[in-house]
Amino acid sequence: MATRAEWAERVDRWERSGLSAEQFGRREGYKPTQLYWWRWKLRADGASQPSASPSTRAPRFLPVHVVADVSPVVTEPIEIALPNGRVVRVRPGFDPATLERVLALVAEETPC
Repeated sequence: MATRAEWAERVDRWERSGLSAEQFGRREGYKPTQLYWWRWKLRADGASQPSASPSTRAPRFLPVHVVADVSPVVTEPIEIALPNGRVVRVRPGFDPATLERVLALVAEETPC
């Protein structure tokens, strides 16, 4: 049979886990009713003792799931200034192969 100190440690681990009594009990092999009863008993008997404040408890982390890339969307055209003085404006969604051909052509021509 578990001692009072062992139950105090179990209840403390349960509370720090962030799990429900059902989840923690299933994982550790305890009945949820045991966890609830011992929490009640320990608090009732220890009412004169200070309990741990939220700031002294271990931090609780929740899982994070990234669902989409939230990179900023570029809506302004890109300007390419060529050595011959011409400027090529490229809008978002351009075809790289076409841009390469256009740059090759305008880089060869002399300015008007």
